[in-house]
Amino acid sequence: MPPEDAGPADESLGQLGAPPHRIPALENRHWSYRAIVWSFRALLLVPFILMGPEIISAVSGRPRGFANLGSSVADVLGTSIFVIFIMMLAVTPVQTMTGWRWHVVLRRDYGVGMFVVAATDLTIAAITTGDTFPGGFFSRVGGHAFLFAGTLSTLLALPLAVTANRRARRWLGRYWKWLHRLTYVLWVSILIHLLLLFGLRALFLDAALVSLPLAVLRLPALRRWWESSRRAKTHFVARWIAAVALVSVFVAGYAPFARELAKKGVPAFTQRPSHD
Repeated sequence: MPPEDAGPADESLGQLGAPPHRIPALENRHWSYRAIVWSFRALLLVPFILMGPEIISAVSGRPRGFANLGSSVADVLGTSIFVIFIMMLAVTPVQTMTGWRWHVVLRRDYGVGMFVVAATDLTIAAITTGDTFPGGFFSRVGGHAFLFAGTLSTLLALPLAVTANRRARRWLGRYWKWLHRLTYVLWVSILIHLLLLFGLRALFLDAALVSLPLAVLRLPALRRWWESSRRAKTHFVARWIAAVALVSVFVAGYAPFARELAKKGVPAFTQRPSHD
């Protein structure tokens, strides 16, 4: 296992459960860094806050409780899964561009959080979508190609979330890094799920757009150039132009998912979901 203060070159790119690097002493003493990290962690509660009233209503046996829950689960939790996954993937590119280290712990937190939301989504869908996908449990979680891709994504996230800790890394040794390269397979399976669900339009194109800069900044040659230029304080203008372009593409792809979550999440919270 690399030392805690090992640099980016010592980690495999895109690890869902990469253990956090040590925060520099100055940053560790500064309360504002910890406050920012906990603010980002708090965002993981948003899907459960939005779905909370409908879950309570369904468990309490209130009229239309299960119907409302079944109508909202895919829109709210499904969208939240991708939003959290993208935020997890963004941790490494941000480190590459800025050299920041204080936020690296969020890669693990968002990875585990994404799995928890995905598992909740799969469980609720299996219970409440019988009218939409008749035929039993397996029909509800894998009876269509897009359902199978979504369920596969959740299953792929399971070993990554379970091994997202230092004890698992020590136990698995060199196989830990190999296992966490499954993040790339998970990434592809999520995009396939969205493609099968939306086709070559709407949110799939947005997902492909937001994925583009995250993939580009993982190219070994570009990453090495960026890190060496940043340390040497060279190619300042080129890096700024590239950063503006990459961030602009990221925001253009990310914004529709944030709007979709707000559009579907607020009605779910007020228990007035759309049943279309």
